[in-house]
Amino acid sequence: MRIFLFFLSAAFFVGGPVAFTQTDKALLGELARENKKSVEALALYPEDARLAILEASKYPEVLVKMQNMHEKTSAAFRTLIEDFPRSTQTVFFDLTRYPGLVAGLVARRDNPVALRQALEVLPDNSREEAYGVVERQMYTLVKMNDLNGTAQGAFESMTGGYPEPARNAFRKLLELPEVVDILNEDLRFTVLVGDVYREDPTWVIQKMDSLSLTVARAHAEELDAWKKTVESDPEAREELQAAAREYSDEYGYTDEVYDIIQADDLYAEPVAEAAPAVVERHYYYNYSYWFGYPWWAPQPCWRPYPYWWYWGFYPYDRAIIIVHLPSYHFMNWYFYHPHHHHVYNRLSTHFVNHYYAHRNSGTTITTGVGEWRNHNRAILSDEWLTDKSRLPERLREYGRFEQRRQTFNQKNPGRSMGSTEYLEKNARQYPELVRSRAQANTEIQRERTDEDRQRSNWAPEKAPAPADRSKTQPTPPTRTEPAEPAPRPERPARQPAKKPSIDEAKDYHRERWQTPERPAAQPKPARAPQAKPATPAPRKEPPKTKPAEKQQPAPKARKEREG
Repeated sequence: MRIFLFFLSAAFFVGGPVAFTQTDKALLGELARENKKSVEALALYPEDARLAILEASKYPEVLVKMQNMHEKTSAAFRTLIEDFPRSTQTVFFDLTRYPGLVAGLVARRDNPVALRQALEVLPDNSREEAYGVVERQMYTLVKMNDLNGTAQGAFESMTGGYPEPARNAFRKLLELPEVVDILNEDLRFTVLVGDVYREDPTWVIQKMDSLSLTVARAHAEELDAWKKTVESDPEAREELQAAAREYSDEYGYTDEVYDIIQADDLYAEPVAEAAPAVVERHYYYNYSYWFGYPWWAPQPCWRPYPYWWYWGFYPYDRAIIIVHLPSYHFMNWYFYHPHHHHVYNRLSTHFVNHYYAHRNSGTTITTGVGEWRNHNRAILSDEWLTDKSRLPERLREYGRFEQRRQTFNQKNPGRSMGSTEYLEKNARQYPELVRSRAQANTEIQRERTDEDRQRSNWAPEKAPAPADRSKTQPTPPTRTEPAEPAPRPERPARQPAKKPSIDEAKDYHRERWQTPERPAAQPKPARAPQAKPATPAPRKEPPKTKPAEKQQPAPKARKEREG
């Protein structure tokens, strides 16, 4: 993500469209430095998708309307099917993924043979179950088809007044629903990119094409580095497999449809020659944008993934085949449970080292470790985390610290402590963390100063204050009689020269500039992954942030002396 933002914002600084002033470009660069999620993924789409993204960014109001329609239609679809068993709901969701399938089934409702023929687009071992659901729940399929027709008609009516290229772009984005989410995630940046694209489309297309190659190359290099790390360390490889089994047990991942030997061309790479991949495209199709993806998915999931997708490898014979980096949800789950730093200490060490080797890549490992690091920024310093020789033991100490703090908070809900407060009360048990906290405070102050300096680099200078004429108006001279010459005084002893007043002003302002700022508040913790519910989950509510950590009470004032 950050690669996209920094690359694009740098382009605005150097040779952007003349219609934009230098301050406009700098403001865009400032916005680009903010932490935005998954934007760099846009550059990795094929050329036709990138062109659709740029064209759609010229009309952000349509994106907002599409999002509003999606929220209404997906809620209506959930209401329609939520009383069925989970297995039946899964079939309904799968049927929405194949364009025109639901409408075709409704049209063939009276012809069992034709129904089975229409369902041949599904994987072999799921057709019989799907046929049973279709045969028993045709009324629900009719309602689904009506809802889809209503949404599609409203979409065509909404975009009818826009140019044909724009209408085609939005139709293309219906096939890429995750892109609509990304563009709506930060409309400020979408609007700015759309404005620049409207002024100079050729320039923006060139930058996007170049960026696509840059990001793809960087991701390939990072994946290759991760493969070498895992393949060269048998202990870390075993820990990764064990962590994947624990993750699978916790979330109950099973996939009877997707055979390990079969490889989806979107996610897998050719394996050893002894076991050639059988390419299946059943996972190519996304869920309908109007109906959404299953609400029980652990993370946004517009396409159903193979079970091994979450941890980035699948087993083959006695080895593992690294396909891609572990998923963001796996990384979030891994660092959310502090006992992993004991049980899988070597793997934790590799994750942290990988983060510092590819810190600005914005991929899943760097994002997961970065959020964990930011969440614990008050006690974890970069110096503490980058010392490779002592990192394994330090991670073990952190794991013990967090486990005991969480246990204390569970037993004492009325006296729960944040990390800094708990560390202060148990400082002797965690000497490495105490030193790390002191280093972190210094780093936080330095980072805040750097951010303020960057923010002020593009701000226009203030106009000089007008002079106060009342104080500078000359007074008429008064005539005086010449006085008698005074006797010449004796030369006094040499005194130290007084500092000019202008230097005193500089020193005063320098003291103001260098005054240490208060440390930044501890960032909000990453949202804990929710376990798979046994029954249909209620409608999603906006995530609630955890309360801020308790502040250490100020020491009591010393009592006044008696008498």
